[in-house]
Amino acid sequence: MPINTVQQRLLSILDGLPLPRSLGVLSAFISPPNPNVDAMEPCAYIWGSRGVEERLSVPRAQPGNLSTGGDKTITHQVDIWLVWFGSSEPDDLIDQQFPSVIDAVTACLRNTELLDAVTISAVDPMTGQQSDLLAVGEHMSWEYAPVRAVADQRFFRYDAQVTCEVVEVIQA
Repeated sequence: MPINTVQQRLLSILDGLPLPRSLGVLSAFISPPNPNVDAMEPCAYIWGSRGVEERLSVPRAQPGNLSTGGDKTITHQVDIWLVWFGSSEPDDLIDQQFPSVIDAVTACLRNTELLDAVTISAVDPMTGQQSDLLAVGEHMSWEYAPVRAVADQRFFRYDAQVTCEVVEVIQA
């Protein structure tokens, strides 16, 4: 299950990411905690939303034996939903804080790829299927919603969606 492999990899990259200027430490999740009470710590929710799969080489794998197959690439478009609560008290940095959170996440993703190797080998923890991750964060996009006030008027809620492309090669 390549989606699982990619989501788990992004979880390992983002969970515990320190944010700039004492803005907190990012907690990353695939499935949100239950109950998911809006916590004041910054959170990222990772969801493998879209993907495109293409054959690179033949033959097709025999049923039950993926190692006999040719290569396929899967280009994952993974959405990372960021939620952060910042103080509503005006100060000189209030308009810069949440963009800094987005920048920290995208910088982490763009600088994580291929740390010590040409590819990152991954094994799906559910199926044992092996794959190679060739590109993490080489193509990204983001958008963020306008800030919203919450019931506790001491805080504003900030939300953003970062879409990170991950290219994976599997045998199939």
